[in-house]
Amino acid sequence: MKHLHLLATACAAALVAACDVPTDVPKWDMTWSVPSKSTSISVNSMLPTGVSAQGSSFYVNMSGVSIIRALGQDCSACQAADGLTIPKPAFTGTATTTAALPASVLSAALGTTTIAVAIQHTFGFDPLRPSATAGAATGWIRLVVTSGGVVIGRDSINGATTALPTGPVLLRTIPLTGTISATDGVVVTSTISSPAGDPVQMIAARTMIFAVQNPSLTVTSAQVRLTNQAVNAAATAMDLSGVDGAIRDRAMGGTLFLTIANPFSVTGTLTLNFAGSSPAVSKSINLSAGNSTPSVVFTADELKALLGKNINLTVTGTVNGNPVTVQPSQTVTVGTRLQVTLNSASN
Repeated sequence: MKHLHLLATACAAALVAACDVPTDVPKWDMTWSVPSKSTSISVNSMLPTGVSAQGSSFYVNMSGVSIIRALGQDCSACQAADGLTIPKPAFTGTATTTAALPASVLSAALGTTTIAVAIQHTFGFDPLRPSATAGAATGWIRLVVTSGGVVIGRDSINGATTALPTGPVLLRTIPLTGTISATDGVVVTSTISSPAGDPVQMIAARTMIFAVQNPSLTVTSAQVRLTNQAVNAAATAMDLSGVDGAIRDRAMGGTLFLTIANPFSVTGTLTLNFAGSSPAVSKSINLSAGNSTPSVVFTADELKALLGKNINLTVTGTVNGNPVTVQPSQTVTVGTRLQVTLNSASN
């Protein structure tokens, strides 16, 4: 029994000796999520040259074009009698002109929109009412607008109800509907039918002009080609001013987790600029088509530059895509969540 008691005492002493009772406060790291706002990149910030957005519509700018026809081109008898006074011969003439879409626009679905055509001539007679005789024949003008061989607008002028004297401009507004293709653009075809009339001096070089005036077409959607298209989104406030200084001092690093919903078929590199930090902080991410969840990592110094400040987050960069279908209401939305790793030990 004595031997057993001595063995038990020795074992108890050994167990006590092996146990290191802590006397300091334990140290560990923890993560802390900082609430932050989401931001968005409007389609307006990535539209190519020649396309703009306003409200629920896009505007596609097209250069003005004109049809200019000399009298002698459409009236061979007028050409033959150049400089002479003769009974005005009957003639019919047709011509076309094309207004092209901007180079970066592949097609455009038209909304409620029109084009204006200004008609003016220097013939010295009214081609629609060339005779002063009561009940004499009158002429007509037809304007047809097509794209891809499909009629998207038309207008007609009846000489029985509308005069076209020399000098004044007759302005016609033509409603358009349908889709414009980049291959064909907007093709305007003018046809004039002028009946025989009273004697008048023929000047074959005098002209008639059909001027399509700088059209800006309203479209509901467009297919565009984006090549290194600059993106510059409006700033979004990230108020980190409420972060306590003690927390900021213990920041060891962190990660900004992004949730991006991208409805466009565009990819590229975007730069996140955190204005208001000291020193300045910026980070790059890759933009993918569709939904993605990229993240950016901050060093301890970068986090300390952000925390405790009012930050404005701006997004810049370039994107590419071909073809890209865009609609006025679309946006790339970017959700953000900042996760900070803290050292809870006292310094």
